[in-house]
Amino acid sequence: MFDFSFLRLAIKPLSSSNGNGNKPQSVSRAGAVPGGQRKRNLKHALFFLAVATLLILAHQLGKDSPSASSQPTSILNVHFDLSIQEPSGKIAAGRKSAPSEYVVRFRLTNRGSRPVFCPVRSGMNTLVGQAVYRITGASEWIAFPLPSKTAASSAQESIDQNAHWIEIPPGGWIDGQFQDPGWPGGDHAYAVDLKAEPNANIVRLMSPPYHLPTN
Repeated sequence: MFDFSFLRLAIKPLSSSNGNGNKPQSVSRAGAVPGGQRKRNLKHALFFLAVATLLILAHQLGKDSPSASSQPTSILNVHFDLSIQEPSGKIAAGRKSAPSEYVVRFRLTNRGSRPVFCPVRSGMNTLVGQAVYRITGASEWIAFPLPSKTAASSAQESIDQNAHWIEIPPGGWIDGQFQDPGWPGGDHAYAVDLKAEPNANIVRLMSPPYHLPTN
């Protein structure tokens, strides 16, 4: 990684005699590195060693931390297209009442080269998903509250429990729609669960955030 060759000292080998049978002469210190230079070289070596250690740690942490790029490529190639139908509202006393729920239609398209799998309600082939919202861009996504429990909502829960997974082939799509109450303000979106393989882990996919005219 780093070249520490500048730390090597050039020292002349000692000979047992000077060629004339006399005692060896003292070795010249002209090639030796002065004490101050040795300290500077040592500081440089320690600095480079510390940098190398930090780079290794950063690489290891990068491998261990999850990121969007760790998702399967087939999931990343699935795209949402949304269209929002604004409610007309009801006529009451000569004026329009407060608008009712918005109808949001969507198409989930597999633009990749591998199939993906999504959950649908048995017997209906409607995609199982969840409408969510957040007040600010830094907030967590929150599911819209469900209405009070009725026979209809209980039946809906039973349908969701019987959902099964179907394949969206490359180039394929699935259409659907959901109701958006139009409140509160901030970002609204739709979330669906996908799998890259029938037995793979579930990956949640969010639609692009959108804003309604009333929020």
